[in-house]
Amino acid sequence: MGTRKNYNIANSLLKKGFKEKNTSHTHLIFFIDGKKTSIFTFISHGKKEISDELMHKMAKQLKLSHEQFCELVDCSMNGETLREFYLDEGIVKL
Repeated sequence: MGTRKNYNIANSLLKKGFKEKNTSHTHLIFFIDGKKTSIFTFISHGKKEISDELMHKMAKQLKLSHEQFCELVDCSMNGETLREFYLDEGIVKL
């Protein structure tokens, strides 16, 4: 699948319901209806390119397949679809 720029991944996730918390890394947490969920991932401040291997790990943190993660980052999956996926699969409960 190749690499992606760290800022492209962060920007894509921020547009789809994630909020940013800066620590030693950028900590992205998914929110539904203003409520924090247990879904999160980290992006390094230093790395400019995120490798395919690291994207697999991020996908696992987000409880997505690698393919779903790439769809999310490449904007073929929107925030509403992601929200419904988490709720329908019982990954997130309101």
